[in-house]
Amino acid sequence: MSTPKLQSKPSADERRWQVESAMSTLQRAAEIQKDRRLMADVKKSASNLMGVINKVKPTVKRK
Repeated sequence: MSTPKLQSKPSADERRWQVESAMSTLQRAAEIQKDRRLMADVKKSASNLMGVINKVKPTVKRK
């Protein structure tokens, strides 16, 4: 089974969808940022996740 080829430039319809999706994402982000309680929980969760990530030992040696 061959993999689909990536277009170097998205079609006009795809680009319009990308723009609409990005606008929706930005609007939702603005709504979330206005919710102080939610943002406090988001920051706490992100901090907890970073703590877990920082405990993981790297398995790949860097050059």
